[in-house]
Amino acid sequence: MTSEVAHNDAIAKCRPGTGAAGTGAYIGVGPCQNLTYIGALRPRLAIICDSRLDNLIEHLMFKMLIERATNPLDYLLLLFSRPVEEPPPSADIKEAEDLVAAFERGTPDPETYRDNLEWLRSEAKRRWEFNDGQLDRLSYLYGQFFARQLAITAVNQECAEALGSPTLRDVILARNSYRRNFHFLTDADRFAYVRQMQLEDRIIPMLGNFSSAASIQLINDLLDKFGERADTIYLSNIEDYLVSRYLLDSHGVASEPNPDGLLKGVYTENYAQFIDHLSAIHTAPDTFLIRFIFQGERWGRTVGEDLEPTVSRLKTFLAAYRRGAESLLDTCL
Repeated sequence: MTSEVAHNDAIAKCRPGTGAAGTGAYIGVGPCQNLTYIGALRPRLAIICDSRLDNLIEHLMFKMLIERATNPLDYLLLLFSRPVEEPPPSADIKEAEDLVAAFERGTPDPETYRDNLEWLRSEAKRRWEFNDGQLDRLSYLYGQFFARQLAITAVNQECAEALGSPTLRDVILARNSYRRNFHFLTDADRFAYVRQMQLEDRIIPMLGNFSSAASIQLINDLLDKFGERADTIYLSNIEDYLVSRYLLDSHGVASEPNPDGLLKGVYTENYAQFIDHLSAIHTAPDTFLIRFIFQGERWGRTVGEDLEPTVSRLKTFLAAYRRGAESLLDTCL
């Protein structure tokens, strides 16, 4: 799951105006947070590009369950195999806290889990011809949701405790400084928008990365096929990994090869290639760029907070880099 609870701050800075029918295309990375951006930003097409096969499988699992669900609570109960005998009417679930309270009326049920998993495996094999290895990964992922419930995090239990990673419960309940919550499960209309996008196959997960010319070409081919241009690009914190600000293992942060995000040595070439590929995406004139950057030190001062979102125009970010940025942090200011 996502480790970001500041999505509400990012969305508040670039959500569509009142009455907007929809925006252009959204391009993102990572797992569940993309569904929240889709529900709030209302793109007509969403492409989720990630280098992890598990991420692709997980998005297809989300797709099957969202299509089957009738409302946000129904989806959560399916995701966690948690039947509720008398769920409250949807009209009574008005806040994030109401959703979590309704969810907790149920109890994880092994028989429901087995039935749901059998259905997921059958559907994945029928719809996308999953092989045995992919079915095994699907079983593992769904099993993690059942075992960890709303305490599930972006990493394993030991690493989560070392990092202080937020749980899915934290992500659903999170609000910005103005008490706004934009999670796709806390509003029936946002969930319905995501569900319709799934039913129309307009949320497309793909295996790839932003440092691959072939991946960028596939993204552009999909944009052209649907007659869209990207007007929102969400990068999460892939740049932190790209310049090796820190490295994780199962116990937490294993090392910090380049904590200040300096664009030097091998990182100069890696980041320049990333910029070239990002610039090659077929975008609208005023595309928004959403990035999350870990706190760092620059010019003797602390820059940012823990996983703080930075929202800017793509062209503004590219201009900042091309002015001679010496650190990743220079492009955030």
